[in-house]
Amino acid sequence: MKTSKEISVIIPCHDNTASLPLILRSILASKYNNLEVICVDDQSSNYNIEYISMSFGAKYYRLPEGEPGRRGMARNFGHKHAKGLVTLYLDGDVIPEPRLLYYCNELHQRFNRTAIKYQVYSITEQRQRNDLLQLIEWIISHQIDRFGPLVTKHVGIDTRPLPKRLRGIRTKLWVLCASHCTSIPKKEVDLVGCWDEDFKGWGEEDLELAYRLYKNGVDFLYPHRKNAAAYHLDHSVNWENNYISLQRNIRRFREKHPDSWEGRRGILRMFLSENNLSTSLAI
Repeated sequence: MKTSKEISVIIPCHDNTASLPLILRSILASKYNNLEVICVDDQSSNYNIEYISMSFGAKYYRLPEGEPGRRGMARNFGHKHAKGLVTLYLDGDVIPEPRLLYYCNELHQRFNRTAIKYQVYSITEQRQRNDLLQLIEWIISHQIDRFGPLVTKHVGIDTRPLPKRLRGIRTKLWVLCASHCTSIPKKEVDLVGCWDEDFKGWGEEDLELAYRLYKNGVDFLYPHRKNAAAYHLDHSVNWENNYISLQRNIRRFREKHPDSWEGRRGILRMFLSENNLSTSLAI
């Protein structure tokens, strides 16, 4: 019988004091014992992130002073200190199923050299958010680790469902591998030089890493299992600031990988249109 792989969960943080306790409670509720959790704080306005991390037994690191929005640097910092064979990159506003860690181990046992992007359901309304939080608390208190079908039936919205032909099969399609909740063998990230820290602010740093993984022979898997998903807590976004950094990051992506553009353009145009942003960036 194969032993479980050690998983290092890396969470970039910046003033996410509302969501972080829920993330850590859900992770600990899994009872998956071959695990470490690393919270990397990108200059939050106070030290509440440190207190929350330490109170849940997570490792805590704080980036040196600088302008927030350095997700690549935060992930590299966590990656540098990670001991696991698999790194699970989790955004600071995404709550994973307790069951997801077992599923992560199962898939990485089966598939070598594979990056896995888990299904993420969007929690868009306050009512949905409250329902989700109540369910999480109830499930944790009752030590039940299979709450996906309940949550997604009542409150979760799958904002971008995958075509059935892509579900559960390995593919070379790198352009869907956004970083909300993605696990990658640690050695594969090392081989391509980790995250590019020159991508700052919003967007593209995750897909740029995915493209380098693809060029180095890594496959991609997009499983679709409701009891092994994650939930994004939607929040207000400064689209003006995000759009400015997105413009800069797209230019960097194109300059660094001009051969990637044909594969990237269609998905980018769809994303910009969905968020009522100018599609001129995808020309």
